[in-house]
Amino acid sequence: MKVITGTFRDKRGSEPIEIQTDGTCLTVVIRGVTFEGSDFDSLGTSEETGQFDLCRGDLYACDFSVSIPVRLETPDGIREVGMSAFVSIGELNAYGWPAPGDLRLHLEQPEFSIPSRGTSGAFEDEMLSIVSKLPQGFQLHACITCGLSDYSPAGSMSFGNMACFRDVPDEYRKVKSKSDIFALWDQLTDYVQETHYCPKFEKRPKGTGYRG
Repeated sequence: MKVITGTFRDKRGSEPIEIQTDGTCLTVVIRGVTFEGSDFDSLGTSEETGQFDLCRGDLYACDFSVSIPVRLETPDGIREVGMSAFVSIGELNAYGWPAPGDLRLHLEQPEFSIPSRGTSGAFEDEMLSIVSKLPQGFQLHACITCGLSDYSPAGSMSFGNMACFRDVPDEYRKVKSKSDIFALWDQLTDYVQETHYCPKFEKRPKGTGYRG
């Protein structure tokens, strides 16, 4: 279990928070109310409360400024570092659903300071934009850069919807197409967050799996 520290804000004010994550689920207590979800966009509660803007029990019209623990390979060894993330969830649109918000990531170390593009709204693209700019000798060890993780061709959420195939590594390494990944889908181990790391991490060769 890891802890993501930061600040929650909405029109009622702001307060420090600690989000517990096991690599699959996020859990946070805000103003005495417990919220759980697989990503920031689906943090929900079953409690009756008037302290938040809720859409079908999920938070909206709010933002999170947090530091997410990640594992970074450096020329001097492995570092456990914090990746800054600003995640906002919009107001309700004309269809009664929260409008897309902003997502911006930033990884800063003594040797570099790299912001993400801030244009995609998805951790996949924002994290990979940082990975592509890392100096020589630095590499992120996380599910997003692991050789045993992939996304469904049917689409995914903004965070925490990566399929992990660590229990069938040999079969997954043979995946090259949409039909290949669908044929293996019922053997996925579980869904994981892009920022997660486990001991079965392996560096992802270019062109691996369905997502390449």
